[in-house]
Amino acid sequence: MTNIDRIDIHKDLSTNLKSNLDIHLKKIISLFKIIVCNYKIDDLNSTLEQYSYSNCEITHMLNAILNSKIKNIDDKKDKILDLEEHHKRLHNLVENLLTEYKTKGVVNEKTYEDFAIVEFEFMQKLTTLVIESENYDKNFDGLTNIFNRKHFFEKVEYDFSKARRTRTSFTIVMADIDYFKKINDEYGHQVGDEVLIKISKLFVEHVRAYDIVARYGGEEFIFFIYSDAKETVLIFNRIKKMLETTILQIDKNEIQVSCSFGVAQDRDELSVHELVSLADKALYKAKNNGRNQIVTI
Repeated sequence: MTNIDRIDIHKDLSTNLKSNLDIHLKKIISLFKIIVCNYKIDDLNSTLEQYSYSNCEITHMLNAILNSKIKNIDDKKDKILDLEEHHKRLHNLVENLLTEYKTKGVVNEKTYEDFAIVEFEFMQKLTTLVIESENYDKNFDGLTNIFNRKHFFEKVEYDFSKARRTRTSFTIVMADIDYFKKINDEYGHQVGDEVLIKISKLFVEHVRAYDIVARYGGEEFIFFIYSDAKETVLIFNRIKKMLETTILQIDKNEIQVSCSFGVAQDRDELSVHELVSLADKALYKAKNNGRNQIVTI
């Protein structure tokens, strides 16, 4: 799946979630009218059926989203599942609210408080997902069409926390195209841009779908790899060797490119930014040692 496909899927997701938001607001306004304006509930079962989880349009929409391609993209499946869990809890609390209102003529403060908290959380999560989906295309570097530095850190915060929580091994890798200034000077910046585009594509194709690659800045790239340092080095050795035997054809020019890599194994006491700093130090060593090599720290 290309990043263009991902952007299109997120646009569809944004449209669906906005529909969810509109439907939810109408239902909440209708619910508040009953309680605040003292509407009479003649048939409790009929009213509960109207507000039931199984009959809710949002339930069907969220299930459809979970069965779509979005479940394979980033952390969206977990976020939609979390939203659905809040949605289910909300319907249970609405049932309590309406039952109490019908039987007692008034809603207990604690019953309303429980409902209000989950309603606020649900609206917050739903609105956040709408905004994230609408702005998804802004997560990509304009030249290479891979994640940009800003989004890398936003996304990795989630992956980092999840990996630590589940005791899953991971590494941070920094990469730098060797002698890139020389390429720009010899062939021009347009050719240099094409080199960046082609190298980005090769990186995406040769790491696994669940790993993360982003343009860090200039000719530098950053990776979040779900492996320990030993396996990560094997992955990047394959990439390094592939680059050594690849000739880039750009505007009648044949250009061979190599890269230097710095690898930092996760350490429990360090933050993401501290691990990135370690990977950067390892990259600096790789470049100082003659380039076109991998250094682990």
